[in-house]
Amino acid sequence: MLLTRSTAPLALPSDVADLLARFSLTLPGLLTGSNPKLAKGEGLGHGAAVILHHLPARALAAAVTPATAHPVAARAHLPALAALADAEGLTAAALAWHGCPGATAGCAAGCLNWSGRGGLGSGPALARGRRTLAMLADPATYGRAVLWAIAWHWRRAQAEGLPLAVRLRGTDEGPRIGWHRLALTVTPAEAQALGRRFGLPVAPGDAVTLAAALAPAAPEGLTLYDYSKLPLSGPLGLIAQRAAGWDITASMAADRLTAAADALAAISHGFRLAVPVALAKGQALPRTLTLSTPGRPPLTVPTVDGDRSDHRYRDPHGVAVILRTKRSRGADAALAAPFSLAPTAHPQPLADGVATLGW
Repeated sequence: MLLTRSTAPLALPSDVADLLARFSLTLPGLLTGSNPKLAKGEGLGHGAAVILHHLPARALAAAVTPATAHPVAARAHLPALAALADAEGLTAAALAWHGCPGATAGCAAGCLNWSGRGGLGSGPALARGRRTLAMLADPATYGRAVLWAIAWHWRRAQAEGLPLAVRLRGTDEGPRIGWHRLALTVTPAEAQALGRRFGLPVAPGDAVTLAAALAPAAPEGLTLYDYSKLPLSGPLGLIAQRAAGWDITASMAADRLTAAADALAAISHGFRLAVPVALAKGQALPRTLTLSTPGRPPLTVPTVDGDRSDHRYRDPHGVAVILRTKRSRGADAALAAPFSLAPTAHPQPLADGVATLGW
């Protein structure tokens, strides 16, 4: 256990402090530590959790484009964000950015980014946009800012005797090369400062990933977890993310051309499968999900309630995590609907197979 001085002055590394200041970000506010779903998990004794929110898919491009109009302010042109992008020389990068390369049309249309507070006014979208621009401006320094923010929340969790879970893909897939591959330089002096100020044990290195830097904290209760819609294989895929130290839940998109095959492959490789279902309020959760594709026998897996908490790493592997489809303000209902399974026991055709929910 590290000896800490929680009352010591907070001296951020100068490059981290400068990046946060340039984009009007604060260390405590970089990660979200309070929302109803996180609170449910903490109330169940699962421990504390924090999530990082950016603008998803092509939302940053829309926000910096003056011609973008939408009845929901959060989905429309955001002049303050456009001005910031222009001042930082990031307009071209913002217009080209796609934060969710694995998203389908239905996923992008009905994104949870605009549910809850995210769709009420432009405040949350502006904050998420500033974070996204900061990441584009300097991914490595931004990654170290995230490390310091994790440390800030770690101290709070430890003060309450709680473990801490960290989810960085709250509304996007993160840096272009992936959070699990982003290389950071953490000097011995910086690692020592993080330990003394926040009690977070950190491994220094010239090119360490966040998972490697945080590895000493894992036995003390720190968990990195996420959902991902990226493919199973490849340097950005689910297997690579898991191998790098993340607990990963694969996300199903019913409107993907390879929906059934991707879901079956993820389950067969030991991943949980997050499945959005358009359940009515109060409707019972299905107990099983059966998937089939031509040429292979059907596979039936049990379900768990994904809305009970967000602490996915506590769920068993090889299950279907049922997530009730949430209202995304301003969504094109016809475009968003195919992303979710219908709340019926009848077999539902997918582009490459069939999905059947069982009650």
